[in-house]
Amino acid sequence: MALVKTPQALQTMQFLSTDSGRKAMCGDWTKFDAVPGTKLAKLHHAIDDAVKRVSALEWDKTRSEPQRHQAARKIAEAVVAEINKTRAELKAYTENETNAAMAEIDRALAPSIDTAAQVVRSEIRAFVLSKKGDPDFITELRGLVESDLRFATAIFEAPAALSGISPERMNTLRMNAALAHAPEASERVRVASEIAGLDRSLASVAMEIPRSFYSPGVEAGMQTRVEVDAPLSTGEGQ
Repeated sequence: MALVKTPQALQTMQFLSTDSGRKAMCGDWTKFDAVPGTKLAKLHHAIDDAVKRVSALEWDKTRSEPQRHQAARKIAEAVVAEINKTRAELKAYTENETNAAMAEIDRALAPSIDTAAQVVRSEIRAFVLSKKGDPDFITELRGLVESDLRFATAIFEAPAALSGISPERMNTLRMNAALAHAPEASERVRVASEIAGLDRSLASVAMEIPRSFYSPGVEAGMQTRVEVDAPLSTGEGQ
């Protein structure tokens, strides 16, 4: 059950109360390696615990209605803090992982400093430039870049104009070459990008939780509380 009865709040609570719903809204932690997977799994457990507590508050007879919403606000604040902590941790992880993987790709595509190899790469660029007007060569060039590291290094070590291709085409070919010559590093970049993409989803959940857990209007009823334990006023000193 839920303290807030709006359709949006009920739907959010329903999704966050199930494993499949949390995976849909916050990401599937089972798809990722130990470090990001563990961080995301801990967040799933925290959200699950928070939802269970808020749901149980509806039947808490030791609290008035405003007190239930006040308690739910505290739970909401705690779980939002956990979400933001996880977002920061995942951001740091993806940045480090992407930088490390890209450095590995750069090493894989680094040209040889051997003089003879430099001459060959120069000839390759001249050959590619001579094919500039051949529309069929575009597909062929991708195959050459993927199968022959010399073609990849020849094109990438110099400005795109020297090979007669556009900067956009250069970037695409570099992605093709990375997948072919540094597949493990390329996969790390892909996974890091997928994890980074979760940030928007987690931010959305962090926004939905407060308005799904409690109603500020109901909680404001706490301000009408009458203090009955204080000594009665006798008018003395007035």
